[in-house]
Amino acid sequence: MPADAGKEAGRMQDIRLMCIDIDGTLLDSHHQLPPENRAAVCWAVNRGAVVCLMTARPPGATLPIQKGLGSDGPLACFGGGLVEWNGERLCDCRIPARTAALLVQECAVRRIHISVYRDTHWYVEREDMWSMQETGITGLVPTCAALENLVGSWERWGAHKLLCMGEPEQLDSLFSALEKRDLSIQLLRSKDTYLEIIPEGAGKAEAMEILCRKMGISTEQVLAIGDHDVDASLLYAAGFGVAMGNASPAAERAAQYHTDTNDNLGVAKAIYDCLSGNL
Repeated sequence: MPADAGKEAGRMQDIRLMCIDIDGTLLDSHHQLPPENRAAVCWAVNRGAVVCLMTARPPGATLPIQKGLGSDGPLACFGGGLVEWNGERLCDCRIPARTAALLVQECAVRRIHISVYRDTHWYVEREDMWSMQETGITGLVPTCAALENLVGSWERWGAHKLLCMGEPEQLDSLFSALEKRDLSIQLLRSKDTYLEIIPEGAGKAEAMEILCRKMGISTEQVLAIGDHDVDASLLYAAGFGVAMGNASPAAERAAQYHTDTNDNLGVAKAIYDCLSGNL
């Protein structure tokens, strides 16, 4: 607990917005929503907090979890590039089609799986172990397509996100190669075998700031909970950034506070502690 815990406690109870990551955070390692986490979220909502699920997932894989929470708050999908609330699209950042085509080509040369996400659609070149693994996690089924031709046919609107899946050393090499190129993209690791590619200017911290402006609140009134590199900017920018017990080093460094793991109800503990002034 911080040395000035007495002063902090008053602020901790004034949480207006909770930004919660899904995989590795809200869900356990079996990708299930613990009833204790659901109860904690409902308790916070009853105290006046708005809950936003912030995730790299597409909307179709996020809405069922939101429904399971009984929440009707905003959603920030594709790593924060798409933000929607009550049918209003507050943010819609995309990777230009030409850039997406170059990335598809790069992954083909390196024999790395790449998934292309655009609105509610998930496209893959062909089904493989990586796409089947993702189906098992999200419940979504991709559409198989010749990706280079598909992306090349897009004109004004590009991809919301590209997901590269492979062995850690493959993705390390791809990351190093892409960060040297001027492609106006962000490269984020959501796990050792996942490299998320999102548009420049998109992100969970940016999504949080959009929601704060919409609600007329300060970032100091935000509780953010996450577990990996993709959450680091959010944890740093929020008034109360909480890293999970299973967090990556980058997420741990960015957070002010730490909670238990996703298999030990870390989200529920963080919510109760923060809103009760006990962090």
